Formats: sequence, structure tokens, C-alpha cells
Amino acid sequence: MEARVGAGFLKALESIDADAGDPLEPRLRDMIRLRVSHLNGCRSSARLHSESLAKAGARPDLISALARPVRQMRDGLVSDGDAAALRLAEVLTDAPRGLEGEMRDQVGAWFNAAQLGAIIEVVAATNAWNRVLRGIE
Repeated sequence: MEARVGAGFLKALESIDADAGDPLEPRLRDMIRLRVSHLNGCRSSARLHSESLAKAGARPDLISALARPVRQMRDGLVSDGDAAALRLAEVLTDAPRGLEGEMRDQVGAWFNAAQLGAIIEVVAATNAWNRVLRGIE
């Protein structure tokens, strides 16, 4: 059976996604979106965000590394701050509950409160898109 998501819902989600993460650098937003899409198994979103990063000049080794846990990335591939943001994205998407506070504190060493909120926004919007796309694909 084909699923049809309401146009109003999609429009609202597009609006949320367009505003999500404004205080962050576009590259970091795209890296978070790609990492979350990989975690969720959303191939179409992973492809979209991989292409976006490539167009923005990201190295192929970075793009491919985002398919794996941040802790498995080789040193120097991303900054310590970006790695912390990506790890928070992993925790908010696919980790046992209870790690969120610890990760927020770690990310807080690199980002201010508005940026931390922006990371959470990008993760939430990407998770929503991934679930919609997986549901209708």
C-alpha cells in the first residue's frame, strides 16, 4: 500500500528544516544531516547530503567517514568541536537514553547555547525527514 503524507505536514517540515541550525556553519549542518541519515538508514537523504557536502568542497574521505561512528574517524578529519557535535547527533538519534546530558556538556565546551540548540534542531528535523522518507519509499 502506498503511503501519502499530507501536503500541509510536508510544508511545515520544510519550513522547520529551512530554519533549523541557522547559528551553525552550513558545512557542519550538512555533516550532521548526513551522519543522522546514515544512522537512520535513509539512503535517499544520505545521497542528498553527500552530494551537498561534495558540492560545498568537502573531501571524499570526510563524506565516506560520516557513514561510520564518529569515534572511528581518524584523527584530524574533523575538528574536536565538530566531532563533539556529530557525537551528540549520534546520541540523540540512536543511543541508549541517559547520555544526552553528558554529551550536551561536552558539546558546550565548543559551542554556545544558541549553537547547541541549533545542533539539536538539525538532528530533530533530519530525524523527521528520514522517517517520512523511509515511510513512503
